[in-house]
Amino acid sequence: MSYINEALKKAQELKDSGYATYYNIPEAINKGSRRFRIKVFLYSMSVILLIFLVFSGYLWLDSSHGKREGISVTKDQGSTEDKGSPSGKKELYDKALSLYKAGRIIEAKKLYEAVVGLDPGYIEALNNLGIIYIHDKDFNAAKEILEKAVRLNPTYVESYYNLACLYAIKGEIDQSVEYLKKAISLDKSVREWAKNDSDLQGLIRSDEFNKIMSR
Repeated sequence: MSYINEALKKAQELKDSGYATYYNIPEAINKGSRRFRIKVFLYSMSVILLIFLVFSGYLWLDSSHGKREGISVTKDQGSTEDKGSPSGKKELYDKALSLYKAGRIIEAKKLYEAVVGLDPGYIEALNNLGIIYIHDKDFNAAKEILEKAVRLNPTYVESYYNLACLYAIKGEIDQSVEYLKKAISLDKSVREWAKNDSDLQGLIRSDEFNKIMSR
């Protein structure tokens, strides 16, 4: 509103400088002074134009300011909600893990997929998503994602072990044995994991399983 006040102030200054007759138009008309009417008309139009220009400038500046504030807010929201940052991905992963442990598998699956979407190399998320695919019997997706995990990190024992489980469930014993051997070579405690794992039932009945476990 400061721009409008300036216009009004300017009008007052015009009045004080000798143009007070502008505010007494009826009297001037009654006197029949044509010159006076012309002067009054010109001065009135000048003041009106001045107020219009100032007010238009005020609206333009206010609009521009509003746009700048909108852009600023958008940037702030993006920075605080950036799930692509390491902390954001970790937050999603931890939430997915909590949901999985609580038995809310569908919700956990969606979050794991979101993490992998943000970071295709997030090994823990790949592995846990592979487990969910196995129990969903989506074996092709499980195979693809677990094999990707072991390619990205050849020392990540859990993915080798889960591939052994996947192939055992499918009845492909030779492949299951190979992955179980690899997992044990990385971590001897894998034998304890395997002893009572129902996912390995197809492998446990084989002679090869006994050989692996007795070494």
